[in-house]
Amino acid sequence: MSDGRIKVLYVAGLGRSGTTLLGNILGQVDGFVSVGEIRLVWDHGLVMNKICGCGARFEECEMWRPVFSEAFGGMSKVDPRKMIHLRESWARTKHIPLMLAPPGRRLIEGRLAEYLDSLGKLYRAVQTVTGSRVIVDTSKFPSYGFVLGMAPSVDLRVVHLVRDPRAVAYSWMRKKLQPDPETPEYTPQESPTGTSLRWTARNLGTEVLWRRSKERYLMLRYEDFVAEPRRSIQRVLELADEETAPLPHVGEHEVKLGANHNIWGNPNRFQTGLVRLRPDDEWASRMRPEDRRLITALTFPLLAHYGYPLIAGRRGTGSGEDGGR
Repeated sequence: MSDGRIKVLYVAGLGRSGTTLLGNILGQVDGFVSVGEIRLVWDHGLVMNKICGCGARFEECEMWRPVFSEAFGGMSKVDPRKMIHLRESWARTKHIPLMLAPPGRRLIEGRLAEYLDSLGKLYRAVQTVTGSRVIVDTSKFPSYGFVLGMAPSVDLRVVHLVRDPRAVAYSWMRKKLQPDPETPEYTPQESPTGTSLRWTARNLGTEVLWRRSKERYLMLRYEDFVAEPRRSIQRVLELADEETAPLPHVGEHEVKLGANHNIWGNPNRFQTGLVRLRPDDEWASRMRPEDRRLITALTFPLLAHYGYPLIAGRRGTGSGEDGGR
């Protein structure tokens, strides 16, 4: 960027809302690099040495090894547990009320000075090693994204990806296997109540922090994204001031994905080749009626705010442009 800052396209929302898919597609745009949930690089990368989206162990990854050498002089030169402690102490959802007022923001910025310095070095190294103009970060948590935006070297743009909470809850009720050949594990399942509460908190927190920053914030519904992927991606590129970049699609509802270096996330981060974009609405016919009613009750009125119908099967009234407002 002309001012020397690192352009970060931050995807906020709740897991199982299509964030990994959106990040993978954006990573195919020339000059973009998708790093997945980089918020967890200290845990899943340095501490647990999980598999990167490219298929290699984190410590052997051809991108992350030079990134940490560039940022810190090597993977062993930074204390990951200290970074995790700082993140969990001051960059969680419960800290959003503090972030809304200048005194609270100054307090958090002061307490996280070392953490912010490390984030600046890390994202700068990603930019340098990959030669990218835009880093796509799908960490999702609004609290982390807001803290990231405090780093002086970061130019943050936020894509708020929203999905029908009943579809999200249905996905969280199913087991998904993380394909690790040595230590395979299932992603945790969650109850409809737990997902409903997290969906509300995550989306409300994202709106509260950024919805007034119209030039740096875009609300996009998952359903509109898969229905009109070309138009949706174009809107995201405009948010990043990269509207002249060629779209990565090879068809109206089909994309060609290459390998990425995503840190953790949905198992579909390993998808490569041609991928068909289609609505995933199995929940509408397979979810138990009592679960559907419970989720609807717990997520109203945000459900209506985003243009989703109260009765499953009916089309939403809002579009991805304004969320039904």
